[in-house]
Amino acid sequence: MKHFISKTSSDEAFVLFHGTGGNEFSLLFLTGELNPHANIISFIGSVATGTHRRYFAPLIDGKIQIEDFNARVDEFLNDWHSLDLNYNKITFIGYSNGANFIQGIIEKDPDIANEIILLHPQNSGFNIKNPGRINRILITTGANDPLVVPGNILSLKNNLSQTFHNVKLIITDGQHGVDDEEVLAIKNWYDNK
Repeated sequence: MKHFISKTSSDEAFVLFHGTGGNEFSLLFLTGELNPHANIISFIGSVATGTHRRYFAPLIDGKIQIEDFNARVDEFLNDWHSLDLNYNKITFIGYSNGANFIQGIIEKDPDIANEIILLHPQNSGFNIKNPGRINRILITTGANDPLVVPGNILSLKNNLSQTFHNVKLIITDGQHGVDDEEVLAIKNWYDNK
């Protein structure tokens, strides 16, 4: 899977997964707010829907095409483990399609990161039973997001809370996008260790 890396002298890294139609630079504005000195590894979705990039095939009748999805997660994990990475703190950040992809990744490899930030995800029914080394998870959405059903995201928070001790859900007034209010809420969560 193609990726872009920005190396610094920091022992912290952000690993980024854009939303449908995004690119490797889509979430840089957020990492700059959280820690502008951190290393960045940004993965580019390898599935095309028209001109839009995604991490896995589009849903059919609201459901993930599980064989394709698992193959994409395995491809990512193979690529990830071939990288020479040595960071004390790794935070995975995904938006929409990227956030859903992260859920499949941590189901298979919960030792991959220390913290997870899921921006506007869906509850796709992943069965994550092992907390691995993940210390905390943040889930965000906008109250007016037409793609994220409130009951669905609350169910995701409840499901993750059965495995992880520190799961927080933040709902702002926004829509399907990360606005200034949401960035501030994420930064407050991130800084409050």
